[in-house]
Amino acid sequence: MEINNLQNSVISAYKKVSKTASSGGKTNSVKRQNTDKVEFDFSRSIGAAKANMASRLDAETNTSRIEELQKAYAGDNCPVSGKDIAEAIVSSV
Repeated sequence: MEINNLQNSVISAYKKVSKTASSGGKTNSVKRQNTDKVEFDFSRSIGAAKANMASRLDAETNTSRIEELQKAYAGDNCPVSGKDIAEAIVSSV
């Protein structure tokens, strides 16, 4: 793995500290304090990917549904009766 844009002084300082810690003859517990630990939360990444995919599918589904409705209501066509529309309006109030 290559890490770009790090200053050489920072890297050499890190190497110097790690050499003195390992060559000092100290106990294992001291060596553990001088180590770096990186943890990856793959479940969070997978959750984000799932949410992204779900939103994309919802957008595609909505687009296709809108196209279907545009075809159904094209021109003077209205597949729903006026009575049904009035009942829906009154019942939602």
